[in-house]
Amino acid sequence: MEMKKGFTIVLLLVLVIITGCNEKGTTTIGFLYPSKETDRFNKESNYFKQYCADKGVEVIIKTASNDESKQIDQCNELIELGVDALVIIAANVNTAAVMVRNAQAESIPVMAYNRMIKNCEVDFFVASNNDLIGKVMVDAVVKEKPTGNYVILGGDKFDKNGEDLQTALLKYLKPKVDSKDVNLVYSTFIEKWNPTIAAFEMEKVLSLHGHDIDAVVAAYDGMSSAVIEVLKKHGIEDNVVVTGQDAELEACKNVINGDQLMTVFHPLKTIAEKGAEIAIEMTKGSKLKDFVNSSEYNGTIDVPTNRVNSIAVTKDNIDEVLINSGFYTKQELYN
Repeated sequence: MEMKKGFTIVLLLVLVIITGCNEKGTTTIGFLYPSKETDRFNKESNYFKQYCADKGVEVIIKTASNDESKQIDQCNELIELGVDALVIIAANVNTAAVMVRNAQAESIPVMAYNRMIKNCEVDFFVASNNDLIGKVMVDAVVKEKPTGNYVILGGDKFDKNGEDLQTALLKYLKPKVDSKDVNLVYSTFIEKWNPTIAAFEMEKVLSLHGHDIDAVVAAYDGMSSAVIEVLKKHGIEDNVVVTGQDAELEACKNVINGDQLMTVFHPLKTIAEKGAEIAIEMTKGSKLKDFVNSSEYNGTIDVPTNRVNSIAVTKDNIDEVLINSGFYTKQELYN
């Protein structure tokens, strides 16, 4: 009788252990991004989730309305849930280090995605190639306007992407500036890549320097759309070429109708799926050296990095790049 009782207790314990394992049996990744206002982040989070779902991995997505405090709270919630890895597009790259530290204190690895998180030992970084983005922007503008007065409206000064892109733009423009072919009349960063601030800065340029502007190198499509509205208000949109980045729908329509010279398309599905592939390996504790094709210093360490190259999109190749890839339909672009 005692032996049967003992066997029953052991069996119950085994069942409890198995049940507990099944409840946590699914690998879970938390994906945090700043706001639904940036369309690319909506698309990327969905691509990321779908790739993981196909691999049997659950993804919990949270957005923070561009509120860094809210994002930190969301991160802490995911840590308490016991996610196996975190992927973060930081609302504020300067304050996001606390999320990395909190996660790593619970042995949860963290990937910085699209935006480098500064001053911490973040485990991995996945992003586009900012140097290449700067080059394709400059190449397109110089081809169209080899001489003239240029304006640069860069990204957020405190976002490493904005800082790196500005460095690239100035580097690739330098020969033209040194030869006096290009007069860089104004160059600035735009806080949080904000279109309203970009429009204000463009108004300021026109007020201080007049309408003799040949090119505006805008670092983001939301900003380029705002700049185009200012140019139209002053009746000079036909004289000024404008760049952008992210292949947002409004900007793509501006490219088609000739108001915007080009945008930069990031193959979002490719980037998101690469990020998801790496994040899944992070949950296993795998070595990630096979995924590293670059490194990025974040103020504390050289972070192992995987960069995916982007593509310049103009009126000439927009169908090939965006429709043939399935990113947009013909109806979306042309209606």
